[in-house]
Amino acid sequence: MKVSRYWRNRKERYQLIGTQCDSCGERFIAPRLICPACRHEIAPVVRHIFPKLPLQPSPAQEEKTAVTVIIPSYNAATTIQSTLSSILDQDFDEPYKVIVIDSSNDRTPTIISQEFPQVHLIHHDQQTDPGTARNLGVNLAYGEIIACLDADCVAPPDWLRRMVSAQRAGHQVVGGSVENGNPKKTLAWASYLGEFREFIPVGEPRLVRHVPTCNISYHRSIFSRFGGFPTSFYPQEDLLFHWRLAQQGIGIWFDPNIKVRHTHRAAWRPYLRHQHRIGHITAQVLELTGDEGAFLAHSPLLALLAMPFLPAIKFLRTVAHFANCQPSLIRKHWSALPALLIGLYAWGSGFVAGAWDAPLRVPEREPLSSPTSIEKNVSS
Repeated sequence: MKVSRYWRNRKERYQLIGTQCDSCGERFIAPRLICPACRHEIAPVVRHIFPKLPLQPSPAQEEKTAVTVIIPSYNAATTIQSTLSSILDQDFDEPYKVIVIDSSNDRTPTIISQEFPQVHLIHHDQQTDPGTARNLGVNLAYGEIIACLDADCVAPPDWLRRMVSAQRAGHQVVGGSVENGNPKKTLAWASYLGEFREFIPVGEPRLVRHVPTCNISYHRSIFSRFGGFPTSFYPQEDLLFHWRLAQQGIGIWFDPNIKVRHTHRAAWRPYLRHQHRIGHITAQVLELTGDEGAFLAHSPLLALLAMPFLPAIKFLRTVAHFANCQPSLIRKHWSALPALLIGLYAWGSGFVAGAWDAPLRVPEREPLSSPTSIEKNVSS
């Protein structure tokens, strides 16, 4: 019996994990965001993954605010001072607002409230993932441009001016490059090489499909049209959100001259744990998008068999990319390559675990959800 007929004869399970296109009626087993037959979005899956944001109009006294900068933070006591000092010291003449969505259990909220009273701080007692934090910040944002920075990044004085200039040149989404913010740590270089090879500060400005949310800005209308970041896919929530934008014909203007310095994990345990999680979520994202490698994400046994080879392939691709674009970096930091390879095997084990996870279950009548309402516990 064919697999398709097998599933059609078992309607209850088919309805539990399957998907049907509202446009052409095509049915397929695993949930997908885009119908492979007619390329239309699958409405129930989209509604389930991308929350609708109840954007509020800016109050009258804030109408002149040009930009809102949103910074999610969790236990960032060692980096938040540098981050906020850099964003408050911008060479930018127009009014802008800085919102930090924090869920730390260290001194981060105390540092912000005592040393940076001009920053709008929202503190949550329970840990909040970055996607949810950004969605909450977008709901509180003023102005037509919403910029995102991470709490472990430092922006140069021209960062906001360059972002706004590119936005006003007609680009709805603008992103920039990433530099290593702790270059004396070998593991930091391994993390940088593995995660940011596509976003190094080289080349000419160009359209791309993805830029990480540690250095990006959006026109406000993007969130009105497409909702917020998917909150169950950290640390690939931005990748999935940008994939959806690309399917709708919205590219990201990548300008390598818009730079930030990112502080990376420099201890083995958090480094390997993070790489494992990236691999795990990557498999789940591929199941939804059908992009390169999706056949492995849909086939747990194949993913397991490919496990010894996937990290090696990614390692060779990474080294080749840097050798082509920035060879001096590889020569100078060759000692990070063994750690990079070990991290990629942690990524591979995560990918296999993600492939073995149960398929995404989309309720038949999923209501259009909104982020949980919050109170301003601390504000300037």
